[in-house]
Amino acid sequence: MKNSNWFKTTLAAWPIIFGIVAGICYLTTLVSEWIGHPLPAQPSLEAIRNMRGLQLVKWCLIIVIGAPVLEELIFRFCLFRAPLWVTGKMLKSGPQRIVSMGLAVGSAILFTAAHYRGIALNNAFVALFAFGIAQCVLLVRTHTLASPILNHALFNMTNLVLLFVFPNAA
Repeated sequence: MKNSNWFKTTLAAWPIIFGIVAGICYLTTLVSEWIGHPLPAQPSLEAIRNMRGLQLVKWCLIIVIGAPVLEELIFRFCLFRAPLWVTGKMLKSGPQRIVSMGLAVGSAILFTAAHYRGIALNNAFVALFAFGIAQCVLLVRTHTLASPILNHALFNMTNLVLLFVFPNAA
């Protein structure tokens, strides 16, 4: 795929990725309640809901712009793509594909873990892992880091909007 199509590919992938991740969150919640171990609420969501004024604007900018840029540079570029460039194993076939998949899984695990520093597991844990894998796939398909950055920004923005539109949902 040419780099010129990355924007259209990202916009097409975003609702699919968001839907899958939201579905995983919902299923995780249902299963945890079904087995009798409801998952705890996410304290960070409550903190954002209670913010007002410039503090809210600052955190929304960090969540929608700063976090996607920084996290995609770390998890998709440094931990996933850069090792593939250095080794010359760019998702060709056979052992190279195994290395690429291993780096994608490792990147997704670290991405998920970075969102849970000292916080109890909740319904987003498995979903964040799936999101990390999807971001690696998007990077491979578009050949540009701009694509996962834009997708991450759209994902975070959608979650923020939903957080305020449906305040009791999460």
